Amino acid sequence: MYWWWPGIEGSGDPIHLPAVLVIGNGDLKEAQTVVSRRLVEEGLTVAWVDAPESWCDVPSELASVDAQPSLGIVISLNSPISFKSCDVSPDVAAQNVVEALQRFEADHSAIATGLSGEADPVVAVLQKLGVRVVDPSSMLADVDEHVDCLWWDDCLPDENGVGYVIVRDANGLTLAGQQRVARMIVAGIQ
Repeated sequence: MYWWWPGIEGSGDPIHLPAVLVIGNGDLKEAQTVVSRRLVEEGLTVAWVDAPESWCDVPSELASVDAQPSLGIVISLNSPISFKSCDVSPDVAAQNVVEALQRFEADHSAIATGLSGEADPVVAVLQKLGVRVVDPSSMLADVDEHVDCLWWDDCLPDENGVGYVIVRDANGLTLAGQQRVARMIVAGIQ
């Protein structure tokens, strides 16, 4: 009964004192259930906030959050709209995000990127500023592409009997893709 673990562990009130605060949109928001379950399986409570579209809006979103996460904050915005809709340079946007993160006591914050194909220049600057970046792109693939199984995957056999999964379909990340993202996030914030 893994869902009892945060209560047994004393991991905090999921609304005001979650272990992890996730601010995400797009593919990460679609994976909310899977990501939440992986965090809970690790004994962590989690709160979610819908992310703004632009990196320029992240600092005000963080300022309006009532929760005080004890372990970390995960932020993921859809690229390329996340930086193209920002009216300042990637350096300024990243510095503003770092300053906004500093109001929290959580010291294992991470930026999740690589969920879409286009690189995000704000994420590159955040990484240079010392913010941890979780990039599961090496574990993902293009739409309907066969990917080798990992130990947790529910694999399908190909014509040779070799197992594979499809991590992305026409609708976005599949359950297998969401699992890979969730596992990378959990590893990245611990």
